Amino acid sequence: MNISRRDFLVQTSAGAAGLAWAPGRGVAAAAEERAAIPVGRETQLVIDDAIIERRTGLARTLHQPKKRGLIKEADGRDWERGAVYVGKIVCRDNAGKFHMTYRYYWWDAELQKLPAIGIDKAHWFHETVGYATSDDGIHWTKPDLGLFEAPAKFVRTDEFPFEIPQGMSRHNNFEYPIFFARDLHAHGNISDPDKRFLLQVVEKRNGTDPFAKPIDAKMYFAADWPDVTDPQWKSKLTPIPRGVLSPRGLGFPLITGYDHDASEWFMTCQDSIGNWVKRNGRDIARYSTPDLVSWKGPELVLPVPQDEARDPKDWVEYMDLWGHRVGGRKTGAWLGQLWIFHSDRSNPEYQMPRIENVWRKGTTEVRLVISRDAGRTWQRVGDRQVWLPHHDEDDGYDRLPCCSCPIEVGDELRFYYACWNGEHLAFYRDGTPYYRNRMRNSSTAWATLRRDGYVSLDAGDERGEFSTKVLNVNGGAMSVNLAAARGELRVEVQNESGEPIKGFALADCQPITGDGVALPVRWKDNRDLKSLAGKPIRLRVDLKQAALYSFQFA
Repeated sequence: MNISRRDFLVQTSAGAAGLAWAPGRGVAAAAEERAAIPVGRETQLVIDDAIIERRTGLARTLHQPKKRGLIKEADGRDWERGAVYVGKIVCRDNAGKFHMTYRYYWWDAELQKLPAIGIDKAHWFHETVGYATSDDGIHWTKPDLGLFEAPAKFVRTDEFPFEIPQGMSRHNNFEYPIFFARDLHAHGNISDPDKRFLLQVVEKRNGTDPFAKPIDAKMYFAADWPDVTDPQWKSKLTPIPRGVLSPRGLGFPLITGYDHDASEWFMTCQDSIGNWVKRNGRDIARYSTPDLVSWKGPELVLPVPQDEARDPKDWVEYMDLWGHRVGGRKTGAWLGQLWIFHSDRSNPEYQMPRIENVWRKGTTEVRLVISRDAGRTWQRVGDRQVWLPHHDEDDGYDRLPCCSCPIEVGDELRFYYACWNGEHLAFYRDGTPYYRNRMRNSSTAWATLRRDGYVSLDAGDERGEFSTKVLNVNGGAMSVNLAAARGELRVEVQNESGEPIKGFALADCQPITGDGVALPVRWKDNRDLKSLAGKPIRLRVDLKQAALYSFQFA
């Protein structure tokens, strides 16, 4: 089959964006690929080449968030214990107040008597859901819920578990009934005002061990974060009849969001242990549902490729994958935080005692991946570069950093993430504690990133530029998220054939300088883009000593 150079560029651009190109689709299918992309007023990130047809002289740069340390107790001390982890989140309500649900646990050797736990000391702990609020997202207040009897304090001891609960009390913030939460507006690709939050409410469980099962669990939508001190709080929620979390079940209560193109909800997480043990390491599966009732899966979507480390002292496994929506409903994508586990397999004592080939010693880090097909396929962002690294010191507060979803606060994104101050291995296979004088503790840390600041297209002293595919925009103005304190950016608007539109040529654009997340793009005579709304156009973007993160029409 003869394919023109233009069709070849369409094909290779699709591949760069993570879209599969099937030989034999033909020129007619390629023409469909050339149809104007309906960007409307949706933010366009430059994480991949989904809307870019050609670029020269530009480097794509991955940006790490800036770590800010542990969040704070109300009195300013570092947060003591409890981590936002799998379905436990930090969010903001409609008035801007911060809410946090988190996983709180303490050790108890008595749990070895449970058949599901037995000799595996790593699961000798009770856990519950804690709740806290904050006005600034940094200092957190714990309300007295009076729902659950838990240790009032702990006393230090020299042997495992290195702390002994002293006194039990109901004056605490534990056993919060919202067991799972997801902010669908911020992360799940839903805009319905009555469906801002997706919640699982658990009234009772058959225990407090890690494998305890809910006795009464129901799914709801909520228009705002509920006030559980209101006796009528559940009556203000919208029930999801027969709604359930995914069949992955205990340990991974996650839902990524709703994909409108696929017409389904989906989630990605670590595949079930019976599956990945046979593949010699943790990897990622996908579950999906059209209605939050009937689920399909698991479907293996992210096996560990052969180019990952396979040294016995550094054997890469994919621990988990948390995704959230970036960009808009039509032209956005699912950005995934891939939890990387660098397992150490150099000693048989690093294995789980009950199951062979489950390795526990090692550290974690987070990388980024992206999907444009509802989580069925994922492409690396920045190859294998680390996005959120672990602490260098063995007892650093985030020796084991986890994943999280961002909260937009002003011009920055905040990431509240679970972390542990030690190795993943808590006990050797024979039951001896890995650390001889302490147990690693889980806590909650935070980090910040420029809004939409995951990746930029950068130009140095030599000019660089890119041209977009055909776009369909809506709005009279354009803005750019740009860092160009010493440089500049200019934009040319072209017709479908790639010819400059009169008044919008590169020479007509006023050079944009400075550093901001929404710097306006202006042309001579203050021309606006209203006359181009709904018409197919292309953009040519020229940069020098500048970094572009995203752009938007408004």
